[in-house]
Amino acid sequence: MHIHSWDADDLTFEPDYNTKAQRLVRFDGADEPYEGGAWVIVPPRTTMTEHINPDGESELFYVVSGTGDMEVAGERHRVKFGDTVFIPPHEKHLLVNDGDTPLVFLSLWWGGQPSDGAAAAQN
Repeated sequence: MHIHSWDADDLTFEPDYNTKAQRLVRFDGADEPYEGGAWVIVPPRTTMTEHINPDGESELFYVVSGTGDMEVAGERHRVKFGDTVFIPPHEKHLLVNDGDTPLVFLSLWWGGQPSDGAAAAQN
């Protein structure tokens, strides 16, 4: 059995997203169904930077505590504990924590393809 734990002191500020995060650990021998992931906290009264995922990645947000407004491709909805949000490739998205408590979610992403320039640089 492999277990990795974290607490709020382990999270680091991610200036590109204006959030605090702890990237998921990759366990030896595990066949994860995702390419990357992180526990993420959007602090109270803070907005996650609007962005488009690189290289055409898809992403899922699993909200585990707090509330806020999630916007994907210009469509905005209220999110709370228990909500799962799918972010399709190439879509702008942001998350607004307008409350007084941290908004915590698990993010998993997959399916990104290097741009033509990155692929050429690897060859």
